[in-house]
Amino acid sequence: MIRNLLTFALLATTVAGSAAPSFAMDRGHAELLGALAARGITLYNDADLCESRPGLDGFYHGASRSLVVCAEGSWANLSENDLDTIRHESVHFMQDCANGSIDGNLRRVLKPGQAHAMLVATGQNPDLIAQVYSSKGKGEHVPYEEEAFGIAAALPASTITNALNAFCPLP
Repeated sequence: MIRNLLTFALLATTVAGSAAPSFAMDRGHAELLGALAARGITLYNDADLCESRPGLDGFYHGASRSLVVCAEGSWANLSENDLDTIRHESVHFMQDCANGSIDGNLRRVLKPGQAHAMLVATGQNPDLIAQVYSSKGKGEHVPYEEEAFGIAAALPASTITNALNAFCPLP
């Protein structure tokens, strides 16, 4: 059912030609952050937590139930990249709870081939994503990263929130 929801959203977004979500702290992103917080995820907007890893846009850490956006500034003044990072890292949280518990063990949320299709439809290079993560010794993360990059680029925050609500029930 959930995978069908994501499939439908992908098809509707691609057919409508509106693959790019709007970029502002709009209602969709505010609701996505609220859904994460309601599930016990602590949200950090703090570039200081990211200083040791240049180029890092953010991360989700299941063990500490934290989602970090490596931005400078307030939640009300986020860039396009910061909002994309929120959507991307939210997918990792969804992947974490898709296996029934929040324990850092991720499970893919799309059907095989869908992440690749989303990446291609949004002009991203799946081979580059695989190369970057493999070169860092994180080749096992490639399927999860492909999903996160693809979903974050193809679907609006409101659709990601709906999927997150379905995969990750409130405690």
